Amino acid sequence: MLRAGWGSWRACLLWGIATVVVSQSFGFFVPATLAHAIPGSTVTNPVLAFEFATRPGQLDAIFGAVGDPLRSARIAGIIAGNRFDYLFMVVYGSFVLAFFGATARTTGNQRWWLAGVLGPVAAASDAIENALLLSINADMAAPAPELAWLPLFVWTKFILLALDCGLAGIALLRMRAWLPAVTCFVAPIAIVPGLLRPWKWGQPAVSAIALGWLVMVLWAAWRVWRNPRAQRT
Repeated sequence: MLRAGWGSWRACLLWGIATVVVSQSFGFFVPATLAHAIPGSTVTNPVLAFEFATRPGQLDAIFGAVGDPLRSARIAGIIAGNRFDYLFMVVYGSFVLAFFGATARTTGNQRWWLAGVLGPVAAASDAIENALLLSINADMAAPAPELAWLPLFVWTKFILLALDCGLAGIALLRMRAWLPAVTCFVAPIAIVPGLLRPWKWGQPAVSAIALGWLVMVLWAAWRVWRNPRAQRT
């Protein structure tokens, strides 16, 4: 069953398309901009700003201060987006697992499945992160306990996903896909400054992971196009 659902390029492509579709659907829920810019920050995405938050004052920049007429709508949008995010965890965790499952089948090296497991582990960390974010939104007056734990699970998620992009780069090198491999290596490099200075480099680091995923989806599409029976290779 594991090989049928996650062990082929066709499965990888389907999970990858689902990941793209679900990721683009967040726009129906979450606010498009911050309530106001955070001093010294280059982060413009409200979802990432919420994930990077470590102090209660930063929440006002994301949602607006008490009395802001749009505050309630922004909070409601983020809550809806974070509930929807559980679906995203399932599809992107499955996509990463399927990429390495297909790699294992193509190369004959079953150890690639171990790299794929990092995707669901990252999604599990994301689920804990999401619970913390929902808890913060449930009690905006006292968010400090959740904010103290939040960076641990946020950066566990992003580090594992960046690592998987790097491992995807190695896998692509083994399959002689030189340019796609190099592109995937951007994420594990970018995650270092992103971790050290999230308010300056965090958003580019996350974008680098998205770039790696796009390369992985395109590679799966090429494998399926090259061989219509790719589910057997």
